[in-house]
Amino acid sequence: MRMQAEQDSPEWREAYRGRAGIEGTVSQAVRGPGLRRSRYQGLAKAHLQNVLIGMAINIRRLGAHYATTTRTDRRPTRVHALCTQHGIATVA
Repeated sequence: MRMQAEQDSPEWREAYRGRAGIEGTVSQAVRGPGLRRSRYQGLAKAHLQNVLIGMAINIRRLGAHYATTTRTDRRPTRVHALCTQHGIATVA
């Protein structure tokens, strides 16, 4: 009960907002270039790989931030197309 009350406070939400940003960055690094797997043996080489992965993520984020063209929407799945064709779903 006490923990729930703490989580409703603005101070806790502000502190968690920073953590959520960090968790998103770590998740992006693990899913994309595979941060948890090292191609190299040795601390220096593994560190260099991690630094390069961080630079690549930053470059990718800058590219997404300054992109002048918008991404095209994905084409509908086969199931969605069939549902739309038979009047089960609306076109989104």
